[in-house]
Amino acid sequence: MIDAEPLAVRWRRRSRTIPAMLAITAVAVAGAPFLIAAAVAFDLVQGRLRFPSVRVLLFGIQYAINDSVEILLAPVFWLMAGFGTTLDRPTSIRRHERLQAWSIGVMSRRAERLLGLRLDVEPGANDSLTPGPVIVLCRHVNIVDASLPTLLYQRLGYRTRGVIMAELLADPGFDLIYRRTGSVFIARDNGPQALQLLDRLQEGVDAATAIVIFPEGRLFRPELLTRFLAKLIDTDPYRAQRVSGLRHVLPPRPGGVLALLDSIPRADVVVIAHAGLDQFGSFKELARAVPLKDAIQVTAWRIASDTIPTDTPDRVAWLDQQWVHVDQWIHERTSPH
Repeated sequence: MIDAEPLAVRWRRRSRTIPAMLAITAVAVAGAPFLIAAAVAFDLVQGRLRFPSVRVLLFGIQYAINDSVEILLAPVFWLMAGFGTTLDRPTSIRRHERLQAWSIGVMSRRAERLLGLRLDVEPGANDSLTPGPVIVLCRHVNIVDASLPTLLYQRLGYRTRGVIMAELLADPGFDLIYRRTGSVFIARDNGPQALQLLDRLQEGVDAATAIVIFPEGRLFRPELLTRFLAKLIDTDPYRAQRVSGLRHVLPPRPGGVLALLDSIPRADVVVIAHAGLDQFGSFKELARAVPLKDAIQVTAWRIASDTIPTDTPDRVAWLDQQWVHVDQWIHERTSPH
């Protein structure tokens, strides 16, 4: 288990988030009949006969139930791991991975049936995903796509570790379970600590493990793209020229990717691109449109480790080239013809 957070800070946060989530779940489950009736009435008044409010409410209740199950099982698993002394042993990690896989599997089925979130994976893409091990680079446009790489690999029987923004520690399920399966939570304002955590991420990585990172570092927004490109013109005009044509993704932030390439030099790289969530900048916008009519299109390609440049400038240029490819793939599927 990779951790650098002070114990006092961690439990001060958990003393707020854990009771809050358990209380939300209890209220949601007990009040479900009344909440559902209110959501039905609201949709009918709005003339929305596909009942998007009801669907989103049911999805939210399921999410709360899953989180609460993780909260309640976490101390049980801690006791089973010798009062936390063997949490980093393979048996304990597998136990937590099974819980994580159960939760993601349940939520993916609910997302498909309630929200209409379906994946249309291009032929051959699954062949590119096979680990060995691999570093997975995925675009990031909506909170929903945060689980996409894990879902794809889970369906193939592989495990993932994520490089996750520290803001998600506010979700106690992420906080308790994902830490124990080897994922790391990175603070945006602490670069040295982030690089140290990424270097330690290689511990225990094997042929069935995929390390997932979102190189953009945050959700895509057109205004952020404009701001970042303008900043690059001042700080690195050559790089700004390489990525000046981006339309659907942010310029990748190379620090985390370079750190992973250095710490796991034998790993191939898999790039995952998807299209279909671009028009929903937030979960609120997505909620208004459910159930979605069109499937989320997904593709992936693999780059062998021995073809990736070894020096930093060439690696940054290589990463930019991959993201230009991602942008072009998205543009071909989202722009009107």
